[in-house]
Amino acid sequence: MESFASSIKHIARYIFLLFTAVVLLWLFMPQRVFFQGLILGMLVSMANGFILYVKTLQAGEVALTPGKRLRGIGMLPRFLLAGFSVYVSFKMPHMFSFYGVVIGLMTVSVMTLLFAISQYLLIKK
Repeated sequence: MESFASSIKHIARYIFLLFTAVVLLWLFMPQRVFFQGLILGMLVSMANGFILYVKTLQAGEVALTPGKRLRGIGMLPRFLLAGFSVYVSFKMPHMFSFYGVVIGLMTVSVMTLLFAISQYLLIKK
């Protein structure tokens, strides 16, 4: 579990660096609506990643203690958050770009995949 926690810390650090870069782009670029949608999508993606992290830790604890059951994997709250952000982008297209929200929703997944591939390539050498 320690390697899992350290991997999550590294991924979170990269995501926050990317988030900072997007906020700086939002400040200096003229496409504010797109970047506002991207920021909204990234925030929801980070919240979904945190929910998934907590549920993964809970599943690990349940696997180690017999007789204990896992209530769920947190799929409903993650879907509701993602759906709500898309709904907000449809209701307020002057504030949030739909495309920005969708790209932002994939941030944690893509960063996790890239981190896993980089770790695999480092171990393979």
